[in-house]
Amino acid sequence: MGNTSGKRESDNLYTAEELRFLETAYRNASGGALEKLTQDRLVEAWSQTIEHSLAEGTAQFLFMPTKPGQHCINIPLRKFGEPYYIMERGSIEMKMQMMLASLQRGANDSYNSKQLEQYIHSVIKSYVHLESTSKGSIIKEWQDLGFLTTERSVCSFAKGLMRNLSKDLEHTLHNEALERWLHVTPQFLQLWREVFVQLYTRHGGSKRTIIKDVEISILPQLCDAPHSSHYRPIIELPHVLYINAQLPREMRHKWRFLFSSKVHGESFSTMIGKMMDKGPTLFFIEDEDQYIFGGYAPESWSLKPQFGGDDTSLLYTLSPAMRCFSSTGYNDHYQYLNLNQHTMPNGLGMGGQFDFWGLWLDCMFGEGQSVESCTTYSDYVQLSKRKQFKIRNLEVWAVGDLPVKDEDEGGDGQKRSVLDSNLEDRAMLEIAGKQMHSDGLREPGMDD
Repeated sequence: MGNTSGKRESDNLYTAEELRFLETAYRNASGGALEKLTQDRLVEAWSQTIEHSLAEGTAQFLFMPTKPGQHCINIPLRKFGEPYYIMERGSIEMKMQMMLASLQRGANDSYNSKQLEQYIHSVIKSYVHLESTSKGSIIKEWQDLGFLTTERSVCSFAKGLMRNLSKDLEHTLHNEALERWLHVTPQFLQLWREVFVQLYTRHGGSKRTIIKDVEISILPQLCDAPHSSHYRPIIELPHVLYINAQLPREMRHKWRFLFSSKVHGESFSTMIGKMMDKGPTLFFIEDEDQYIFGGYAPESWSLKPQFGGDDTSLLYTLSPAMRCFSSTGYNDHYQYLNLNQHTMPNGLGMGGQFDFWGLWLDCMFGEGQSVESCTTYSDYVQLSKRKQFKIRNLEVWAVGDLPVKDEDEGGDGQKRSVLDSNLEDRAMLEIAGKQMHSDGLREPGMDD
């Protein structure tokens, strides 16, 4: 911003606080001079904070000549701030044009989906790096617990985000398809915005006081972490990011650890004792073929012979590929948990129907089922490699805040008897087939 008219134009685009940190970021990148920022200097400065390929691509967009044959040597402050402005206030069309200008072009001056995948990959890695080096970031708690970010999971995450675009990763990418994809992939838009806002504010020395008041959690707070040397996460950080974005917004701010077969043992009774009345839950299952999959149950679990839950229920696969399956509305077979029945299945099920489950965990811990088709969930594919699978590892997490209820009330608002305490012990007795003789001795008015 080297002249008065330029300053007036920028003043119309940015707040005073934004102008302050943008100017500081510009000076830091250019070595202290205004109107002297070169492409090489910008790439060198930004590569310390974001992925080198993302820095190069964005610099390519910023230094793109406005006229054929023109060569852009320096960019002014107003141009320098464009990626920030586009991420904060720009339209989908502006974002699309910035992305296309940042991609490495093919031989025929065209783009393909593989190039888009590489761009998404660089945004994901940049986000994780920014969070990992940010003071007070909650990502460190996840990393300290053993949640990694490997190249494989980042690639799967990028492909998972692109699933709405095309199954063919080599076809030519058309502007209409990209614009449509951006409209239906809010998770990428959120990650993308976060990367560029953090990039500019960090280089500009801002504490991010300008961020919008209403935020949707990208990475949830980790609560009730296991304190056990036996604990090893089944999933990685990109899996957490991917699944968290599929949950209802009010559930994305917090994950509460409930159960791990490596910590608590391979016990169905222990598992359901830990998760009953704890609110919505996530299951993560690793089978003997090292496939990772699971489901989101939106309702607190309780033992009953009927299906429960609602249409926010999900099934998903995480490895070898990330895919999520939402409700079709065809039936309401979202979650089922029952024990000690002679004429009905004993175990935990999500989707499908008796003996033909989208996801089934048998009460004799270790066996499960995922069938080839399931009408409860849209675009469903078999979660496990084999229809009948063996569990290698299993985790359960609750999401959102712990449901608030009176001491004498259950999760359904009904009065709770002292007979309903010690859920683990009760589940163990149910599995063992012991008749609950005291069930008929409840106080009048309970469970009417």
